[in-house]
Amino acid sequence: EAQEKAMKAMKKRLWVSFSLMIPLMYVAMGHMLHLPMPSWLHGEGNYLTNALVQLLLCVPVLFLNRKFYVVGLKALWKRSPNMDSLIAVGSGAALISGLVAVFRMSYGYGHGDLVIVERYAHNLYIESAAMILTLITVGKFLETRSKGRTGQAISRLIALTPDTAKILKN
Repeated sequence: EAQEKAMKAMKKRLWVSFSLMIPLMYVAMGHMLHLPMPSWLHGEGNYLTNALVQLLLCVPVLFLNRKFYVVGLKALWKRSPNMDSLIAVGSGAALISGLVAVFRMSYGYGHGDLVIVERYAHNLYIESAAMILTLITVGKFLETRSKGRTGQAISRLIALTPDTAKILKN
């Protein structure tokens, strides 16, 4: 029952993460694929708006999957890093890099330096933080599902064992 509850929670987390990842990837990568972009997200004057929209779509994914940060950073603090530590460091680095880029872009706009704005607009990596967490959640979901199915199969096999047995000699 606890396994089923965990599966439902993970499934919900996965679906919400994916539903936010699709528009996030469209906003972040759509211009590279020459997809139609809304005018308020595309162009030199809208780089900061684009970055902020990416950030707004990324934050809920980070919040939903905060378990990786909590567990991973705690393990890192205790000097016993695990896979969650690697995930937390990787997605955290992408997020910090994106936040620095957003601040540099706003600095560039404020000082009329569009060269800085354009340089950082193409190096956001905000979507990478959310993508890392979402893809790892897919893997964890598949792992949890297969463990549940294995547990059910073992239970069924145990149920097949007879209560009594007869020993025949000669």
